[in-house]
Amino acid sequence: MVHRESVHSEDRDILLICEPVSLDCDSNVDLAAKGEPLSVVPDLEQYRNPFEPDLHWELRRKFLEQHRNKLAEDELVSLSQAFVNVEIWGTVYCEELMARVALLGGTLAEEFRNRKRQMTQRISVPASQAAVDWVHQVSEGQRRAERRLQAAEMLNPVFPVTTVADVFRNFVLVEDNLEDSKLHYEALNGGGFVYDVRATADPKQFEATITVSGLRMSRVVGTVRKAKQRCREEVLRLVRQKCYKIRTNPNRCWYSCNVERLPSEQNVDCDGNPFASRWQAPPKPFQSKDQLKEDNVGYRMLKKLGWGGGPLGKHKIGIVDPIEVQAKRGRRGLGLPQPTPAPSILSLSETSNFPLALNYHQPTPVLDLGTIPFQIDVNFYRDLIRNFKARQIGYDLIFSPEFTDLERTLLFKLASEQNVAAGTVSYDYEHYQFMLPRHRVPPHELLVKILVEKHPIYCSLYTVEPPEAGEDGRERHNKVLELCSR
Repeated sequence: MVHRESVHSEDRDILLICEPVSLDCDSNVDLAAKGEPLSVVPDLEQYRNPFEPDLHWELRRKFLEQHRNKLAEDELVSLSQAFVNVEIWGTVYCEELMARVALLGGTLAEEFRNRKRQMTQRISVPASQAAVDWVHQVSEGQRRAERRLQAAEMLNPVFPVTTVADVFRNFVLVEDNLEDSKLHYEALNGGGFVYDVRATADPKQFEATITVSGLRMSRVVGTVRKAKQRCREEVLRLVRQKCYKIRTNPNRCWYSCNVERLPSEQNVDCDGNPFASRWQAPPKPFQSKDQLKEDNVGYRMLKKLGWGGGPLGKHKIGIVDPIEVQAKRGRRGLGLPQPTPAPSILSLSETSNFPLALNYHQPTPVLDLGTIPFQIDVNFYRDLIRNFKARQIGYDLIFSPEFTDLERTLLFKLASEQNVAAGTVSYDYEHYQFMLPRHRVPPHELLVKILVEKHPIYCSLYTVEPPEAGEDGRERHNKVLELCSR
Protein backbone atom coordinates (compact mmCIF):
# COMPACT_ATOMS: atom_id res chain seq x y z
CA MET A 1 0.00 0.00 0.00
CA VAL A 2 1.39 3.38 -1.00
CA HIS A 3 0.78 6.42 1.19
CA ARG A 4 0.00 9.59 -0.74
CA GLU A 5 -0.30 13.05 0.65
CA SER A 6 -0.63 16.44 -0.98
CA VAL A 7 1.13 19.38 0.65
CA HIS A 8 0.20 22.87 -0.44
CA SER A 9 3.09 25.34 -0.82
CA GLU A 10 2.98 29.04 -1.71
CA ASP A 11 3.54 28.55 -5.43
CA ARG A 12 3.04 24.86 -6.14
CA ASP A 13 1.43 21.65 -4.94
CA ILE A 14 3.85 18.91 -3.97
CA LEU A 15 2.90 15.25 -4.00
CA LEU A 16 4.76 13.20 -1.41
CA ILE A 17 4.92 9.45 -1.96
CA CYS A 18 6.17 7.09 0.70
CA GLU A 19 6.85 3.43 0.24
CA PRO A 20 5.11 0.95 2.56
CA VAL A 21 6.78 0.77 5.96
CA SER A 22 6.67 -1.64 8.82
CA LEU A 23 5.33 -0.40 12.13
CA ASP A 24 7.29 -2.95 14.13
CA CYS A 25 9.58 -1.11 16.55
CA ASP A 26 11.42 -4.21 17.66
CA SER A 27 15.11 -3.86 16.82
CA ASN A 28 15.63 -7.63 16.83
CA VAL A 29 13.78 -8.22 13.58
CA ASP A 30 14.83 -10.70 10.97
CA LEU A 31 16.59 -8.53 8.40
CA ALA A 32 16.97 -11.39 6.01
CA ALA A 33 13.21 -11.54 5.59
CA LYS A 34 13.01 -7.86 4.72
CA GLY A 35 16.11 -7.42 2.58
CA GLU A 36 19.78 -6.68 3.03
CA PRO A 37 20.84 -4.10 5.64
CA LEU A 38 22.08 -0.79 4.29
CA SER A 39 25.57 -1.36 5.72
CA VAL A 40 26.52 -3.39 2.65
CA VAL A 41 25.77 -0.43 0.34
CA PRO A 42 29.00 1.53 -0.20
CA ASP A 43 27.43 4.73 -1.55
CA LEU A 44 24.23 6.33 -0.27
CA GLU A 45 23.98 8.83 -3.12
CA GLN A 46 21.99 6.35 -5.18
CA TYR A 47 19.04 6.85 -2.81
CA ARG A 48 18.86 10.58 -3.51
CA ASN A 49 15.94 11.70 -5.65
CA PRO A 50 16.79 13.62 -8.85
CA PHE A 51 15.20 16.90 -7.72
CA GLU A 52 15.76 16.59 -3.97
CA PRO A 53 17.14 19.84 -2.44
CA ASP A 54 20.47 19.77 -0.64
CA LEU A 55 18.93 20.56 2.74
CA HIS A 56 16.43 17.70 2.45
CA TRP A 57 19.05 15.22 1.31
CA GLU A 58 21.49 16.24 4.04
CA LEU A 59 18.87 15.52 6.70
CA ARG A 60 17.81 12.24 5.09
CA ARG A 61 21.41 11.12 4.59
CA LYS A 62 22.17 11.59 8.29
CA PHE A 63 19.10 9.50 9.11
CA LEU A 64 20.28 6.74 6.75
CA GLU A 65 23.82 6.75 8.16
CA GLN A 66 22.61 6.63 11.74
CA HIS A 67 20.38 3.56 11.26
CA ARG A 68 22.00 1.77 8.32
CA ASN A 69 23.10 -1.17 10.49
CA LYS A 70 19.76 -1.56 12.29
CA LEU A 71 17.06 -1.74 9.60
CA ALA A 72 16.58 -3.35 6.23
CA GLU A 73 17.14 -1.33 3.09
CA ASP A 74 13.54 -0.86 1.91
CA GLU A 75 12.25 -0.11 5.38
CA LEU A 76 15.02 2.38 6.18
CA VAL A 77 14.63 4.29 2.91
CA SER A 78 10.89 4.63 3.48
CA LEU A 79 11.35 5.71 7.09
CA SER A 80 13.96 8.30 6.07
CA GLN A 81 11.54 9.84 3.57
CA ALA A 82 8.79 9.89 6.19
CA PHE A 83 11.17 11.55 8.67
CA VAL A 84 12.03 14.31 6.18
CA ASN A 85 8.36 14.85 5.35
CA VAL A 86 7.50 15.24 9.03
CA GLU A 87 10.34 17.64 9.87
CA ILE A 88 10.34 19.80 6.73
CA TRP A 89 6.78 19.71 5.42
CA GLY A 90 4.93 19.00 8.65
CA THR A 91 3.27 15.85 7.32
CA VAL A 92 1.12 13.91 9.79
CA TYR A 93 0.90 10.11 9.62
CA CYS A 94 -0.81 7.57 11.81
CA GLU A 95 0.09 7.54 15.49
CA GLU A 96 2.19 4.37 15.32
CA LEU A 97 4.31 5.65 12.43
CA MET A 98 4.73 9.09 14.01
CA ALA A 99 5.89 7.45 17.24
CA ARG A 100 8.47 5.34 15.45
CA VAL A 101 9.80 8.27 13.38
CA ALA A 102 10.12 10.35 16.55
CA LEU A 103 11.96 7.50 18.27
CA LEU A 104 14.45 6.94 15.44
CA GLY A 105 15.09 10.61 14.65
CA GLY A 106 15.09 12.17 18.11
CA THR A 107 18.57 13.73 18.16
CA LEU A 108 18.58 14.54 14.44
CA ALA A 109 15.22 16.26 14.72
CA GLU A 110 16.40 18.42 17.62
CA GLU A 111 19.56 19.47 15.77
CA PHE A 112 17.58 20.28 12.64
CA ARG A 113 15.05 22.39 14.55
CA ASN A 114 17.79 24.39 16.25
CA ARG A 115 19.48 24.97 12.93
CA LYS A 116 16.20 25.94 11.31
CA ARG A 117 15.49 28.34 14.16
CA GLN A 118 18.79 30.09 13.49
CA MET A 119 18.27 30.14 9.73
CA THR A 120 14.80 31.66 9.99
CA GLN A 121 16.01 34.82 11.73
CA ARG A 122 14.19 37.58 9.93
CA ILE A 123 16.42 40.27 8.41
CA SER A 124 14.74 43.05 6.46
CA VAL A 125 16.79 44.57 3.65
CA PRO A 126 15.69 46.60 0.64
CA ALA A 127 15.02 44.57 -2.48
CA SER A 128 17.56 46.58 -4.45
CA GLN A 129 20.23 45.93 -1.81
CA ALA A 130 19.40 42.21 -1.77
CA ALA A 131 19.76 42.09 -5.57
CA VAL A 132 23.13 43.84 -5.43
CA ASP A 133 24.34 41.46 -2.70
CA TRP A 134 23.23 38.47 -4.76
CA VAL A 135 25.05 39.73 -7.87
CA HIS A 136 28.27 40.52 -5.99
CA GLN A 137 28.05 37.40 -3.79
CA VAL A 138 28.05 39.41 -0.55
CA SER A 139 26.90 37.44 2.49
CA GLU A 140 24.77 38.78 5.31
CA GLY A 141 27.71 38.37 7.70
CA GLN A 142 29.79 40.74 5.59
CA ARG A 143 26.93 43.24 5.49
CA ARG A 144 26.58 43.01 9.28
CA ALA A 145 30.30 43.70 9.72
CA GLU A 146 30.02 46.72 7.42
CA ARG A 147 27.09 48.07 9.42
CA ARG A 148 29.00 47.68 12.69
CA LEU A 149 31.98 49.46 11.17
CA GLN A 150 29.70 52.26 10.03
CA ALA A 151 28.19 52.53 13.52
CA ALA A 152 31.68 52.69 15.06
CA GLU A 153 32.63 55.49 12.67
CA MET A 154 29.62 57.48 13.84
CA LEU A 155 30.83 57.21 17.46
CA ASN A 156 34.45 58.16 16.75
CA PRO A 157 35.57 61.78 17.22
CA VAL A 158 35.78 64.11 14.22
CA PHE A 159 38.69 66.34 13.22
CA PRO A 160 39.12 69.21 12.73
CA VAL A 161 36.64 70.69 15.19
CA THR A 162 34.85 73.53 13.39
CA THR A 163 31.41 73.74 15.02
CA VAL A 164 29.88 73.42 18.47
CA ALA A 165 28.21 70.18 17.31
CA ASP A 166 31.69 68.72 16.73
CA VAL A 167 32.62 69.63 20.30
CA PHE A 168 29.57 67.83 21.68
CA ARG A 169 30.36 64.79 19.53
CA ASN A 170 33.97 64.59 20.70
CA PHE A 171 33.22 65.28 24.35
CA VAL A 172 32.15 62.37 26.58
CA LEU A 173 31.13 63.10 30.17
CA VAL A 174 32.79 60.50 32.39
CA GLU A 175 31.37 59.87 35.88
CA ASP A 176 29.68 63.31 35.73
CA ASN A 177 33.13 64.83 36.36
CA LEU A 178 33.90 67.80 34.12
CA GLU A 179 37.59 68.04 35.05
CA ASP A 180 38.43 64.41 34.27
CA SER A 181 36.33 64.50 31.10
CA LYS A 182 38.23 67.60 30.05
CA LEU A 183 41.50 65.66 30.29
CA HIS A 184 40.07 62.93 28.05
CA TYR A 185 38.96 65.56 25.53
CA GLU A 186 42.35 67.26 25.47
CA ALA A 187 44.02 63.87 24.94
CA LEU A 188 42.31 63.73 21.53
CA ASN A 189 44.53 66.62 20.35
CA GLY A 190 41.47 68.42 19.07
CA GLY A 191 41.85 71.49 21.26
CA GLY A 192 41.41 72.20 24.92
CA PHE A 193 39.41 74.10 27.53
CA VAL A 194 40.40 77.71 28.17
CA TYR A 195 39.07 79.56 31.23
CA ASP A 196 39.23 83.35 30.87
CA VAL A 197 38.23 86.04 33.37
CA ARG A 198 38.30 89.69 32.32
CA ALA A 199 37.42 92.92 34.05
CA THR A 200 34.45 95.00 32.89
CA ALA A 201 33.58 98.69 33.17
CA ASP A 202 32.11 97.98 36.59
CA PRO A 203 35.04 97.35 38.98
CA LYS A 204 32.93 94.83 40.93
CA GLN A 205 31.87 92.82 37.88
CA PHE A 206 33.98 90.41 35.83
CA GLU A 207 33.32 88.45 32.66
CA ALA A 208 34.12 84.72 32.79
CA THR A 209 34.18 82.66 29.60
CA ILE A 210 34.99 79.05 28.73
CA THR A 211 36.30 78.36 25.24
CA VAL A 212 36.60 74.84 23.85
CA SER A 213 38.67 74.33 20.69
CA GLY A 214 38.36 78.03 19.93
CA LEU A 215 34.55 78.02 20.29
CA ARG A 216 32.94 79.92 23.16
CA MET A 217 30.72 77.63 25.21
CA SER A 218 29.70 79.87 28.10
CA ARG A 219 29.82 83.53 29.17
CA VAL A 220 28.79 84.79 32.62
CA VAL A 221 29.17 88.22 34.25
CA GLY A 222 29.47 88.62 38.02
CA THR A 223 32.00 88.57 40.78
CA VAL A 224 35.14 86.57 40.12
CA ARG A 225 34.13 83.58 42.21
CA LYS A 226 30.48 83.45 41.19
CA ALA A 227 31.21 84.10 37.52
CA LYS A 228 33.69 81.21 37.31
CA GLN A 229 31.35 78.88 39.20
CA ARG A 230 28.27 79.74 37.12
CA CYS A 231 30.28 79.50 33.91
CA ARG A 232 31.44 76.01 34.82
CA GLU A 233 27.91 74.96 35.81
CA GLU A 234 26.59 76.20 32.47
CA VAL A 235 29.11 74.11 30.52
CA LEU A 236 28.36 71.07 32.68
CA ARG A 237 24.63 71.48 32.01
CA LEU A 238 25.25 71.65 28.26
CA VAL A 239 27.42 68.53 28.09
CA ARG A 240 24.94 66.62 30.26
CA GLN A 241 22.22 67.33 27.73
CA LYS A 242 24.09 67.00 24.42
CA CYS A 243 26.91 64.50 25.02
CA TYR A 244 27.24 60.83 25.80
CA LYS A 245 27.64 60.01 29.49
CA ILE A 246 29.53 57.02 30.89
CA ARG A 247 29.13 55.90 34.48
CA THR A 248 30.43 52.99 36.47
CA ASN A 249 27.72 50.43 37.02
CA PRO A 250 26.56 50.94 40.64
CA ASN A 251 25.16 47.39 40.82
CA ARG A 252 28.55 45.78 40.26
CA CYS A 253 29.73 43.83 43.29
CA TRP A 254 33.20 44.78 44.50
CA TYR A 255 33.22 42.35 47.41
CA SER A 256 34.69 39.47 45.44
CA CYS A 257 37.94 38.18 44.02
CA ASN A 258 38.82 36.63 40.69
CA VAL A 259 42.34 35.38 41.53
CA GLU A 260 42.59 32.55 44.03
CA ARG A 261 45.61 31.63 46.13
CA LEU A 262 47.50 28.83 44.38
CA PRO A 263 49.78 26.99 46.84
CA SER A 264 53.05 25.42 45.71
CA GLU A 265 54.13 21.86 46.36
CA GLN A 266 57.30 23.00 48.13
CA ASN A 267 58.72 26.13 49.67
CA VAL A 268 60.10 28.57 47.10
CA ASP A 269 61.96 31.85 47.30
CA CYS A 270 60.87 35.18 45.87
CA ASP A 271 62.22 34.20 42.42
CA GLY A 272 60.22 30.97 42.26
CA ASN A 273 63.20 28.67 42.84
CA PRO A 274 63.16 25.90 45.48
CA PHE A 275 64.03 27.28 48.88
CA ALA A 276 67.39 25.88 50.03
CA SER A 277 66.93 25.96 53.78
CA ARG A 278 64.17 27.27 55.97
CA TRP A 279 66.50 28.13 58.86
CA GLN A 280 69.14 30.26 57.26
CA ALA A 281 71.10 32.88 59.08
CA PRO A 282 68.89 35.81 60.04
CA PRO A 283 69.07 38.64 57.53
CA LYS A 284 70.84 41.82 58.36
CA PRO A 285 68.25 44.34 59.48
CA PHE A 286 67.86 47.74 57.93
CA GLN A 287 70.01 50.33 59.68
CA SER A 288 68.39 53.60 60.59
CA LYS A 289 69.57 56.84 62.08
CA ASP A 290 66.52 56.79 64.39
CA GLN A 291 67.49 53.64 66.28
CA LEU A 292 68.15 53.91 70.01
CA LYS A 293 71.45 55.31 71.23
CA GLU A 294 73.30 54.14 74.33
CA ASP A 295 72.50 57.34 76.21
CA ASN A 296 68.75 56.87 75.65
CA VAL A 297 66.59 56.10 78.69
CA GLY A 298 64.68 53.40 76.83
CA TYR A 299 67.96 51.84 75.72
CA ARG A 300 69.14 51.52 79.33
CA MET A 301 65.77 50.08 80.43
CA LEU A 302 65.93 47.40 77.72
CA LYS A 303 69.48 46.56 78.74
CA LYS A 304 68.35 45.93 82.29
CA LEU A 305 65.64 43.58 80.94
CA GLY A 306 68.23 41.45 79.14
CA TRP A 307 68.26 43.04 75.70
CA GLY A 308 71.66 42.79 74.07
CA GLY A 309 71.15 45.31 71.26
CA GLY A 310 70.14 44.86 67.62
CA PRO A 311 66.75 43.75 66.30
CA LEU A 312 64.10 42.24 68.52
CA GLY A 313 62.65 38.75 68.36
CA LYS A 314 63.74 35.16 68.84
CA HIS A 315 65.55 35.05 65.50
CA LYS A 316 66.82 38.63 65.76
CA ILE A 317 64.86 39.81 62.73
CA GLY A 318 62.44 42.21 64.42
CA ILE A 319 62.22 45.96 64.34
CA VAL A 320 65.17 48.21 65.06
CA ASP A 321 63.60 51.67 65.06
CA PRO A 322 61.24 52.84 67.80
CA ILE A 323 57.54 52.76 67.02
CA GLU A 324 56.58 56.01 65.34
CA VAL A 325 54.03 58.13 67.17
CA GLN A 326 51.35 59.73 65.01
CA ALA A 327 49.00 62.48 66.08
CA LYS A 328 45.35 61.44 66.27
CA ARG A 329 42.90 63.57 64.32
CA GLY A 330 39.14 63.50 64.47
CA ARG A 331 36.86 61.52 66.76
CA ARG A 332 37.48 58.04 65.35
CA GLY A 333 38.85 55.25 67.53
CA LEU A 334 42.54 54.61 68.07
CA GLY A 335 44.20 52.76 65.22
CA LEU A 336 41.24 53.19 62.86
CA PRO A 337 42.34 54.93 59.64
CA GLN A 338 40.43 57.84 58.23
CA PRO A 339 37.94 56.91 55.47
CA THR A 340 38.61 58.11 51.95
CA PRO A 341 35.86 58.89 49.41
CA ALA A 342 35.43 56.68 46.34
CA PRO A 343 36.78 58.68 43.37
CA SER A 344 36.08 58.15 39.69
CA ILE A 345 36.96 54.82 38.12
CA LEU A 346 38.12 56.58 34.95
CA SER A 347 39.94 59.38 36.73
CA LEU A 348 43.13 60.58 35.10
CA SER A 349 44.21 62.61 38.09
CA GLU A 350 46.62 61.48 40.78
CA THR A 351 43.82 60.36 43.08
CA SER A 352 42.84 56.75 43.48
CA ASN A 353 40.55 55.11 40.94
CA PHE A 354 38.98 52.62 43.31
CA PRO A 355 36.56 52.73 46.24
CA LEU A 356 37.54 52.96 49.87
CA ALA A 357 41.10 52.37 51.02
CA LEU A 358 43.52 51.77 48.16
CA ASN A 359 47.27 52.20 48.36
CA TYR A 360 49.28 52.42 45.14
CA HIS A 361 52.66 52.38 46.83
CA GLN A 362 54.58 49.26 47.69
CA PRO A 363 55.01 48.97 51.47
CA THR A 364 58.59 49.16 52.63
CA PRO A 365 59.58 45.60 53.56
CA VAL A 366 61.05 45.05 56.98
CA LEU A 367 62.69 41.80 55.86
CA ASP A 368 64.76 40.75 52.91
CA LEU A 369 62.32 38.76 50.73
CA GLY A 370 65.17 36.66 49.38
CA THR A 371 65.58 34.92 52.73
CA ILE A 372 61.91 34.09 53.30
CA PRO A 373 60.26 30.85 52.10
CA PHE A 374 56.92 31.20 50.33
CA GLN A 375 54.23 28.59 49.80
CA ILE A 376 52.62 30.02 46.66
CA ASP A 377 53.37 29.43 42.99
CA VAL A 378 55.52 32.51 42.37
CA ASN A 379 56.17 31.73 38.70
CA PHE A 380 52.44 31.45 38.02
CA TYR A 381 51.69 34.88 39.47
CA ARG A 382 54.66 36.42 37.66
CA ASP A 383 53.30 35.13 34.34
CA LEU A 384 49.80 36.27 35.34
CA ILE A 385 50.96 39.84 35.91
CA ARG A 386 52.97 39.82 32.68
CA ASN A 387 49.97 38.63 30.66
CA PHE A 388 47.70 41.13 32.40
CA LYS A 389 49.95 43.95 31.23
CA ALA A 390 50.42 42.60 27.70
CA ARG A 391 46.73 41.95 27.01
CA GLN A 392 45.53 45.23 28.57
CA ILE A 393 42.70 43.58 30.48
CA GLY A 394 39.62 45.76 30.87
CA TYR A 395 38.64 44.57 34.35
CA ASP A 396 40.33 44.54 37.76
CA LEU A 397 42.23 41.54 39.05
CA ILE A 398 41.34 41.28 42.74
CA PHE A 399 43.30 38.67 44.64
CA SER A 400 41.87 36.51 47.38
CA PRO A 401 42.12 37.74 50.99
CA GLU A 402 43.77 34.40 51.82
CA PHE A 403 47.15 35.85 50.80
CA THR A 404 49.29 36.74 53.81
CA ASP A 405 50.98 40.10 54.34
CA LEU A 406 54.33 38.75 53.18
CA GLU A 407 52.73 37.21 50.08
CA ARG A 408 51.08 40.53 49.23
CA THR A 409 54.46 42.22 49.63
CA LEU A 410 55.89 39.67 47.21
CA LEU A 411 53.08 40.40 44.73
CA PHE A 412 53.94 44.10 44.93
CA LYS A 413 57.53 43.20 44.11
CA LEU A 414 56.46 41.11 41.10
CA ALA A 415 54.23 43.94 39.85
CA SER A 416 57.01 46.52 40.21
CA GLU A 417 59.35 44.29 38.19
CA GLN A 418 56.82 44.37 35.33
CA ASN A 419 56.17 48.11 35.82
CA VAL A 420 52.50 47.41 36.56
CA ALA A 421 50.44 49.59 38.88
CA ALA A 422 49.15 47.70 41.90
CA GLY A 423 47.20 48.44 45.03
CA THR A 424 45.59 47.08 48.16
CA VAL A 425 41.84 47.35 48.61
CA SER A 426 39.93 46.89 51.86
CA TYR A 427 36.24 47.19 52.65
CA ASP A 428 36.19 46.51 56.37
CA TYR A 429 39.71 47.72 57.33
CA GLU A 430 40.48 44.19 58.51
CA HIS A 431 40.85 42.08 55.37
CA TYR A 432 43.13 43.45 52.67
CA GLN A 433 43.31 42.26 49.09
CA PHE A 434 45.99 42.81 46.48
CA MET A 435 44.63 44.23 43.23
CA LEU A 436 45.80 45.06 39.72
CA PRO A 437 43.70 47.94 38.32
CA ARG A 438 42.13 47.54 34.91
CA HIS A 439 43.48 49.06 31.73
CA ARG A 440 41.96 52.47 31.14
CA VAL A 441 40.03 52.53 27.89
CA PRO A 442 39.38 55.92 26.22
CA PRO A 443 35.72 56.99 26.39
CA HIS A 444 35.10 56.72 22.64
CA GLU A 445 36.47 53.18 22.58
CA LEU A 446 34.17 52.36 25.50
CA LEU A 447 31.19 53.61 23.50
CA VAL A 448 32.11 51.32 20.60
CA LYS A 449 32.65 48.30 22.86
CA ILE A 450 29.34 48.80 24.69
CA LEU A 451 26.97 50.06 21.98
CA VAL A 452 28.40 48.31 18.90
CA GLU A 453 30.33 45.23 20.03
CA LYS A 454 28.10 44.51 23.06
CA HIS A 455 31.19 43.43 24.98
CA PRO A 456 29.92 41.52 28.04
CA ILE A 457 32.67 42.67 30.41
CA TYR A 458 32.42 46.36 29.58
CA CYS A 459 28.62 46.19 29.54
CA SER A 460 28.72 44.86 33.10
CA LEU A 461 31.23 47.47 34.27
CA TYR A 462 29.74 50.62 32.75
CA THR A 463 26.43 52.15 31.72
CA VAL A 464 26.04 54.54 28.78
CA GLU A 465 23.46 57.32 28.66
CA PRO A 466 22.71 58.86 25.24
CA PRO A 467 22.40 62.61 24.61
CA GLU A 468 19.16 64.01 25.98
CA ALA A 469 18.92 67.12 23.77
CA GLY A 470 20.20 68.17 20.39
CA GLU A 471 18.94 66.83 17.09
CA ASP A 472 22.39 65.75 15.92
CA GLY A 473 23.14 63.71 19.04
CA ARG A 474 19.76 61.95 19.19
CA GLU A 475 19.69 61.17 15.48
CA ARG A 476 23.23 59.83 15.60
CA HIS A 477 22.42 57.61 18.59
CA ASN A 478 19.25 56.25 16.96
CA LYS A 479 21.16 55.54 13.76
CA VAL A 480 23.82 53.63 15.72
CA LEU A 481 21.17 51.51 17.45
CA GLU A 482 19.47 50.82 14.12
CA LEU A 483 22.71 49.70 12.47
CA CYS A 484 23.61 47.43 15.38
CA SER A 485 20.17 45.82 15.61
CA ARG A 486 19.98 44.73 11.96
